[in-house]
Amino acid sequence: PYLEALSRLQDDVEPFSFKEVEEIVTAELGVRLSKAFSHFEAQPMAAASLGQVHRAEMRDGRQVVVKVQRPNIRETVVKDLEIMQGIAEFLDSHTEAGRRYDFALILGELRKSLMRELDYRQEARNLVTFNRNFRQFPRIIVPLPVEDYCTQRVLTMDYIEGRKITSLSPLALMDLDGYGLAEEFFRAYLRQILVDGNFHADPHPGNVFLTEDDRIALIDLGMTGRVTPQAQENILQLLLA
Repeated sequence: PYLEALSRLQDDVEPFSFKEVEEIVTAELGVRLSKAFSHFEAQPMAAASLGQVHRAEMRDGRQVVVKVQRPNIRETVVKDLEIMQGIAEFLDSHTEAGRRYDFALILGELRKSLMRELDYRQEARNLVTFNRNFRQFPRIIVPLPVEDYCTQRVLTMDYIEGRKITSLSPLALMDLDGYGLAEEFFRAYLRQILVDGNFHADPHPGNVFLTEDDRIALIDLGMTGRVTPQAQENILQLLLA
C-alpha cells in the first residue's frame, strides 16, 4: 500500500486549477498565455508532487510541453524541511541510530536536491547537457528546452510522444527489443557515472517513456547527481575487480 501511494506522486496527483496555471505562466513569462502560445491545453497531461505538465504549441508551430510549478510549493517544502530538521537533530542527539547515521547530514543533502529541483532554470540547463551527452546513444533521447520560455517556476520543452514503460501490455513488450534498449540504457548510465560525472538521478516510471519509434525518452531532468573524479576511479576499480 505504501509503494502504491508513493507511486501516485510520480504523475497522478490532484492537479491545481487552470486559472492558477495561467496566472503563474503570465507572471513568470511577462506575457499573456494567448500571446506566448498559439494553443495551450487547459487539462494537464500529468500532475506530480512539485508541478504539472500541459501540452502547448508555440507561435511558430513547435510542439511543446509546459511544466508549471505548484502554487506556494516552495514555502510548503521549506516548512516541511524545518520540521524534519528538528526531528533529525533530536534523533542524532538521543538515539544510537542517529549517532550512527547522522540524519541531519542526510537531510541536508535532501534539502540541496529539492531546492535545485524547485528551480526550473537548472532543469533547463540539465536538459541541454544531457541531450548533448546522449548523442552517441541513438535510442535514448532528451527533449530540449525553449530557453526564452523557461524561468524558475515555468519550464517549456519539446513535446515527445510516448508511453510510460510500466504501462506497456505483455503483447507490446513481446514486440519490443527490450534487451537492446536495456543494454543501451545501461551503457548510457555507465557513461554518465564513469565518464561524464553527471547522472540522471530520478529514473522512475513517470520520467522514462517509450516513444512511438521504440526509443527511450528521459523527460524529467530536475534531479541529477555528480560523481567526483576520485569516486569515479573507485567505482571503476570496483567494477574491474
